Amino acid sequence: MKTHALRPVSARLFALALIAAVAAVAALPDTAWAQGYRYGHYQKNMAFGNEAERDLADDILARNPDAVTLQEVNRDNDKLLAMIAGAYPSQHFCMFKGIGGVAVASRWPLVEGSAQCLRPLGATAIQVQMPEGLTWVISVHLETRDKPRHARQAARLGATLAQMQGPMIVGGDFNDTPQSDPVRNVADGAGVSRIGKAITTRRVGGVLGVPIDFVFATGGAGTVAQLPLLGSDHYGLWADFTMRR
Repeated sequence: MKTHALRPVSARLFALALIAAVAAVAALPDTAWAQGYRYGHYQKNMAFGNEAERDLADDILARNPDAVTLQEVNRDNDKLLAMIAGAYPSQHFCMFKGIGGVAVASRWPLVEGSAQCLRPLGATAIQVQMPEGLTWVISVHLETRDKPRHARQAARLGATLAQMQGPMIVGGDFNDTPQSDPVRNVADGAGVSRIGKAITTRRVGGVLGVPIDFVFATGGAGTVAQLPLLGSDHYGLWADFTMRR
C-alpha cells in the first residue's frame, strides 16, 4: 500500500480551519452554553384567606417544579403544605410579623440543618441537593412599598444573602418594580439574575397590571410565564431556566 505524507498546504488549511472553528465557538452567545439541567420553579403569593388550596396544590403537582416559593401562608391556607408534602418533603415555614407566613418546598433532598428563618427579613431558606449540586432555595416577602421598612428590609436582606455560600434560587413577592433599588439590593446581594421578562402578577384596582413577583437564580437564563390566580390576588409565576454556577 502506498502512503503519502500530508502536504504542507493541506496542513496549513487544516490549521486555519481549526482556528476558525475555535473562534466561531468562542463567539457564540452565552445561551449557546446553557445546555445544563432545566429547572422549573413555582412562585406564588397565596393571599390571606385563600380557600383554593386544593386547586393550587393540584396545579403545583401537575407542573412538577423543582421547588416552590410561597408567601402569605397562614392558618387558613397552610393545609397546602401538607397536600404537597408527599412529592415535596423538603419544606420550611416561617411566620413574620405583618407579612405573615413565608414558605419554601422542594422535591430534592434537604441538607440537614440548613433550614432557617431569616428574621426579621421576611425570608425562608433551605439548601437542597439538586441535580447540579447544592442549591439554596429562598422565599421572600418584602413589606409594601409605602412602608418605611420596605427599603431597609431589602437592603438588610441583600447583605444577609451575600454572606450565604453557594448557588441560589430566590422567588418572592417584592412589592416593588424590577428596576427599583430594593429589588436590586436583594438581587445584587444574592448574586442572582432575574429569570425572563417582568410580567404582571397583580392588578391594582382590577385594571393596572404591575410586576412585583419575581424569580431569580445564580447565572439564571430562561423564561417566565404567568399562572392563574387560583384564589389569590396575585398571579403565580412559572420559571423555566438553566443556571451557570
